Amino acid sequence: MQSMSKHKIAKYKIIDTNIDKKFIGKNLDLERVKSKGGSVEDGERKPPKKQKSTRDLLIEFMGEQRVFNKQQLEFNTRIEKQVSNLRSDVNTLKTNLNGVIKLNNLKH
Repeated sequence: MQSMSKHKIAKYKIIDTNIDKKFIGKNLDLERVKSKGGSVEDGERKPPKKQKSTRDLLIEFMGEQRVFNKQQLEFNTRIEKQVSNLRSDVNTLKTNLNGVIKLNNLKH
C-alpha cells in the first residue's frame, strides 16, 4: 500500500446519485489525484519540462536582437547604397541636360 503522507484526503458527503441510492447520505473518504504532466511509459513518469530561467530568456532575447540588428544594419546599408546610386544617376542626367541646353542655346 502506498504511503498516505504523500496524498491529501478530501471528505465528501454524497447528496444524490443516479447509480445506487444506498450511497445517499454516506460519508466517503476520497483521494484527490492530480497529474503532474509528462507522459507515462512502462510505468515510469517523465519529469515535466523545466521552464527557462529569466537569465536564459534574457540571453536568448539578446541573441535574437543581435541578429535582428545585424539584418537591419545590412538592410540600411543596402538602401543607402541604392539612394547614393540614384543621386549619382540624377546628377549625371542633370549634367547631360545642361549640356544639351547649352548646345542648343536653349533657355532654362
